[in-house]
Amino acid sequence: MILNRTPHAILLLMLSASLVSIDAQPPAPAEAAATATPSAVMQPALGSLRQALEVLRPEKWKAAGAVTAESASDIGSLERDLDSTLPPLLAAADVAPGSAAQLLPAYRNVEALYDVVVRVTQTAVLAAPAQQSEALQQATAALQQSRRDFGDLLNGAAQAQDRQLRDAQTRVRTLEATAAQPAPVCPPPPVVKKPKPHVKPKPKPATPAATTPAAQ
Repeated sequence: MILNRTPHAILLLMLSASLVSIDAQPPAPAEAAATATPSAVMQPALGSLRQALEVLRPEKWKAAGAVTAESASDIGSLERDLDSTLPPLLAAADVAPGSAAQLLPAYRNVEALYDVVVRVTQTAVLAAPAQQSEALQQATAALQQSRRDFGDLLNGAAQAQDRQLRDAQTRVRTLEATAAQPAPVCPPPPVVKKPKPHVKPKPKPATPAATTPAAQ
């Protein structure tokens, strides 16, 4: 892992004061929005950094022995990180580019890597030959843009996961509220009155005819 990290604010101020006469402009965002993996975001800048490190000869820089020794140590640390530490972290992040937890270890390593590159660049601008310092400045500018794109990728993954969590919580609350509501009570069926049976009236008995008395 990269050692001796320096706070970003101090390093950026140091870099802005020392990175002068850079012919190449910082690269475009490397199509970060269209890429799907952290490796695709970082590899162009990491390749530029490798090329810059290959031409550095800190033992020949015009600086005190302690300064050049520290720069040589930092350069060795950068090379080890590029060769051994960072590749598996990026590979793990590539497996799940939508997971903030998977992206975070690689992103932290890139941030630490950038801190050390800035420190070496500052010394190179003051003490190294122009060819070496300019190559390192261009690599630093490319790495700065790539780390920003990586940060956007991480931020997007975190926001997407946060939205998924909120949606899941909303669904759970909806289900709980639905389960808590009492079931509707069905009204009893109407009572159907049976019609009374029709009883035929009994016929009245016939009245006997009146008897007329016989004439005398």
